[in-house]
Amino acid sequence: MIPPLRTGRRLRHIDHRLRAAFANDRFQLHVMINFLLDLISNLIILAALLSVCCVVNRIRPGTHANAYLLFVVFIGIALAFDTVLTWLVFADSQARYGRFSTNEAFLVRAAAYLTACGIALGLSRMRSRKAAVRARARAVIGSSPYTRSQLPM
Repeated sequence: MIPPLRTGRRLRHIDHRLRAAFANDRFQLHVMINFLLDLISNLIILAALLSVCCVVNRIRPGTHANAYLLFVVFIGIALAFDTVLTWLVFADSQARYGRFSTNEAFLVRAAAYLTACGIALGLSRMRSRKAAVRARARAVIGSSPYTRSQLPM
């Protein structure tokens, strides 16, 4: 905390501005920390879904569980529930849940949800591009000149 200046009226006015700027910076830091913690928790959920879908795809080769699509659906449901909680449940009990029902708190959580969805969709696009390149680069053996069938190597 900044100690108050005791010399002169003008310096006290500057001190008041400095304290207000410091409080504003602290608020911004608090908002950024909340955003980062929300984003990290969402990315941990994405990693868990990726590992579960990888295990499911290994156990049952015929299934093609897409963890990225599941994550986007999961985040959409979570955002819908968060909206309902913020505007209906928390809004009715302001004395108890006041800091969770503010517009700023909801916007930080929604931004973390949407950023995590953007990361998941970007990773999905990178994965599909790599798979397409691998599919084109496979060696193929011609098995019959009459049927023009080909076997992957």
